[in-house]
Amino acid sequence: MTVLYWLRNDLRLHDNEALAALPAGTTALLPVYCFDPVTLGPDAYLGLPRTGPHRLAFLLETLADLQQHYAALGSGIHFAVGPPEEVLPALARQLGAQAVFASTEHTTEEEEAEDALTAALGPQVPLRRFETLTLLHPDDLPIPIDRLPLSFSKFRFDVAAKVSVRPPLPAPRQLPPLPAGFAPAPLPTADELASALGLPAVAGAVPDRRTALPALGGGETAGLARLHDYAVERHLIGRYDDTRNELLGEAFSTKFSPWLANGSLSARQIWAAIDAYDATHGARSKGAMQLRLELLWRDYFRLLAHRTGPDFFRWRGLREQLPKPARPDQAVFDNWAAGRTGNAFVDSNMRELAATGFMSNRGRQNVASYLIHDLHQDWRWGAAWFEHQLIDHDAASNWGNWKYIAGTGTDVRDTAFDVPQQARRYDPQQRYVRTWSR
Repeated sequence: MTVLYWLRNDLRLHDNEALAALPAGTTALLPVYCFDPVTLGPDAYLGLPRTGPHRLAFLLETLADLQQHYAALGSGIHFAVGPPEEVLPALARQLGAQAVFASTEHTTEEEEAEDALTAALGPQVPLRRFETLTLLHPDDLPIPIDRLPLSFSKFRFDVAAKVSVRPPLPAPRQLPPLPAGFAPAPLPTADELASALGLPAVAGAVPDRRTALPALGGGETAGLARLHDYAVERHLIGRYDDTRNELLGEAFSTKFSPWLANGSLSARQIWAAIDAYDATHGARSKGAMQLRLELLWRDYFRLLAHRTGPDFFRWRGLREQLPKPARPDQAVFDNWAAGRTGNAFVDSNMRELAATGFMSNRGRQNVASYLIHDLHQDWRWGAAWFEHQLIDHDAASNWGNWKYIAGTGTDVRDTAFDVPQQARRYDPQQRYVRTWSR
């Protein structure tokens, strides 16, 4: 049996349901990563590449690391440029594949890509979808996803509290070989991708010594190393609740999000590390509880995106509430994006984002509130800018958080932040502002 494995945001060996489900009779496996023109091309709001230079560099590092892992297990990765619904059926016909495996996504465009692939493959070659991205397995929920509460509190106490997190699956010790005689295409460079897709060349991300991200690079090796260092070597889980709203340095928050976003680190692996921390250090700490809560928020946004479909991304609210009136102005937006609003706290955060592809959660909430409630711009422009810039962009979390700040998510309360008060509270000595003043 020959299986094609469509690699998506599941770029790891550990806790991988798709790899664990390979039948014993699998004689050949072809893992394929498609550089999709949709995810690399321009967005609908700003016309910018949806995968900007920071995230593209991190993705290429991740794929290079994964390629080494696969080679060590007797396999490899084939890299292709083009729509998956065209690339994968052609490969399946060429190799006589009996099935295509893939991790299922939960946001609209990604689900549409799965449906398009299913149609293109036809009934003879089934697309088998696996859950590798969530913390809570959807099959374990006490309710169907279409009945997911439009309230995080209800989800937390009425749904998540009734589910046990599955232990992470072990990494495979061996993989089936590549199909006989098939020579996989190599990993392209950023310039080669731009040329193949007809996109303008993007200047590579230049490292900035002020970044809050650990200097580990992309990939499963780095993600697991960060998890071990944070949770085991330095025992930082215990102090997480005390430091999570800080703004400078790599240790104030976990920084797991870049690896979580492309699936080179699994949420269940992090949950297991929190369990191990609790077991070693006794009573559950506030830091451990807060980390669990944030992993649940991540799951909630993902499941909510699946339940609500295109409504998750639209201007209006999930409860039909209207956003505050917007006065779209390209010059106003451009000044916000470039860190030229005149508000030092907002501008510093925007400069950090542009320079490093990262911004603290506290910063993200404040700059989003400022764009929406002070500058009166369309929140979707901000979400698209973050999609372009963030190294840890995750569609459900990014758009879900922007929708929340805009007052168009599940909460109908006024979500405007008092940005000057926030700056005084979280940067009282203006260390952060001085760091990013240039």
